[in-house]
Amino acid sequence: MQSKFINMKYFLYSLVSIFAITAISCQSFSAKKANKKSCSVSKETTIENSRLDSATNFKQYSYFIGHNIASDIKNKGSIDSLDLKYFHLAFNDVYYNDTNRLSTERSQEILKHLTDSMRERQIEAQAEQFLPNKISGKEFFSTLKSNDSIKFTPSGLAYKINRVGYGAFPKESDNVSVFYEGKLIDGTIFDSSYGNQKPVQLNLSGVIEGWTEGLQLISEGGEIELYIPEYLAYGIQGKAPKIEPYSSLIFKIELVQVQSAHRGHNHGPGAGHHH
Repeated sequence: MQSKFINMKYFLYSLVSIFAITAISCQSFSAKKANKKSCSVSKETTIENSRLDSATNFKQYSYFIGHNIASDIKNKGSIDSLDLKYFHLAFNDVYYNDTNRLSTERSQEILKHLTDSMRERQIEAQAEQFLPNKISGKEFFSTLKSNDSIKFTPSGLAYKINRVGYGAFPKESDNVSVFYEGKLIDGTIFDSSYGNQKPVQLNLSGVIEGWTEGLQLISEGGEIELYIPEYLAYGIQGKAPKIEPYSSLIFKIELVQVQSAHRGHNHGPGAGHHH
């Protein structure tokens, strides 16, 4: 699942339009709690009526843009609070004086902080949405512990060696050639290379952690089944469109060949991002 983050610079520039249009000035505003505090409005933009259906197109368009941006801030919790006095001051500085009272370094720090905060909130929301995947994964691994043919490593990786192999064991930095099939814990196949005439070549340092650890347990000619918990797979990121966040995965992998430690082409499961 791909998260769509707001372009922060565009967001901030758009936010300015609220005040460019309405010229509002007040002490504070809480978008999150939607506190309504008295604001002073300049005479030039005094709103005579509660409804604007009979206003000019320019005023209606201006109000529409401001309303949508304010709603976006309130609904997404992008910014907890704003001091509108200083917001209006900034608008005047740019519009009339072309000045900035913040240094470039401090401006960049603030932009990074706002962007990071928005990203953290989206991650938290996503974590809650896909929490059932994490729960079902834990239940699945609990059932595996009663299977005597399946072993566990200290990291939590579960595996079953069908064939140890006869050749060299790979190291983390090695290239390998493999055939594989990947499934979700409900049995849905999301990827397979067995239909290809040639095995997939990849470097063990560039795949998900479950693969890196698990493939070092067999040698050339070997075959292994890996039961990979979500934190050793793609974690909270998932891999769209078939692997949702917090998905535990099952792989059957045949290790065809171990090659030199030169970088190869990673066509298998790429390195995951997990939390």
